[in-house]
Parts: sequence; C-alpha cells; structure tokens
Amino acid sequence: AIMVLDAAAGIEAQTLKLFEVCRLRSVPIITFINKIDREGREPFELLDEIAEKLALDTAPMSWPVGMGGLFEGVYDFEENELYLPEGDGKEFKGKTVKVDGPEDEKLAEHLSADGVARVAEEGLLAREGYAPFDFEAYRNGDLTPVYFGSALRNNGVRDLIHALSDFAPAPRAQVADVRTVEATDPKMSAFVFKIQANMDPNHRDRIAFVRVCSGKLQRGMKAKLVRTGKPISLSAPQFFFAKSRIT
Repeated sequence: AIMVLDAAAGIEAQTLKLFEVCRLRSVPIITFINKIDREGREPFELLDEIAEKLALDTAPMSWPVGMGGLFEGVYDFEENELYLPEGDGKEFKGKTVKVDGPEDEKLAEHLSADGVARVAEEGLLAREGYAPFDFEAYRNGDLTPVYFGSALRNNGVRDLIHALSDFAPAPRAQVADVRTVEATDPKMSAFVFKIQANMDPNHRDRIAFVRVCSGKLQRGMKAKLVRTGKPISLSAPQFFFAKSRIT
C-alpha cells in the first residue's frame, strides 16, 4: 500500500482507519508525504507522528529542501541526488544534480545558503536519528520508507515509483475463512475494504470499494457475496481515478 499524507494535515482520521486494515494483514506500506511545495509542518514532526500514532518505524529515503515558499528541491539519500524544480510553478522537469553527499560543496551552486545548511544539518539528523531501511521489516509491515514530494508538481514522484518497483511484493495468497485464495487463481475473488454512501448527490448510491485478490473483475459478471451466500450481478462496476469515474 501507499500511504499518502498531507504535509500540513499529517495523519487524518480516514488514514487511521485504512491503516488498521493494513496492520491486520501485515501489508507493507510505502509513505509519500505530499504537498511540500505548500506551507506545512516540519518534516521531523511528520515522521514522529507516524511513529507515535501508527507504531510504525520510519526510514526517510528523501528529504525536502525547504517547504512552501522556501521550497528548493528534494534530496535523494539513496542516490545522493538533488532534484531541482524549475520555473515559477516549481515543477520538476528532470533537472538533477549528482553529488558526493549532503555536505558536497557542489550543492552551493544550485541552492541558497539556507538550502545548503538544511541539506547538511537536517539530512544528517534524518539519517542518524531514524531507523535505516530494512527490507524484511518493511515486508513484515513494521517499517515504512518515507518519501517527500509534490504529486501535482511531479516532485519526488519518480522516487516513489522506483520504490514500488524495488521493494513492493508481488501479489500474494490471501487467507480467507474457509480457504487460502491464491493470486494465480483464475476465478475472480475480491475483498471489500470500504463502503461509502452518497458519493453522488444526485443519486442515493452506495459504493463498495474492493481489492481484487485473484482473477479479473469484468462488467456484467456474476459473483457470490460470501457474507450472505447470495449471487450478485456486477452490472455497473465503477473505476475511479482522482475525481473521475468510468463504468
């Protein structure tokens, strides 16, 4: 799972509920702290909140160079690379600088004096004060790698995608009440993890959000609702992307 946190709001009530679902099933979590190009809370405060509220160790993998109006870029600890936003919109368009570490003098060519000091001081505290990334602890759901960025401006998004590719597990078997559902099972099975009503004010609708565990969900197929044992026709499944939905 990817846990997206607002840099200003931190952990919100719905995030806590969804986290409990992940905790019950030891789902590995990658954290992305979003909207760092706006005014927000201090990165250390956000990391400590994750540890305190979720009892989850944090391993910062990148670090924001300033936030809001003082935002100058994102520093990647693993690659020792600085991602530099461009233009008035501070959007990342691919400009990077490779350095020898957070104290490399080359950083002064691209950052303000405050930015250089922030990378050196906060970077050292972040790497020394928090747990190093441990692959097994992450896979067990005990530790989360943390990335900072701005999805709207494309800052830090590449790191997140690489983390999914490098760390995230392949689909795995899911233990149900009466059997274990294999990810390779050709029959469609899905787990309902959330039900939300009245999403469309024009209709008295109720949507069940599902995670497909095996097979393929297709429009018009018939499934059995295990809780009641009754068949159900999936005549109008909805696929969501941000605010848009399609049948």
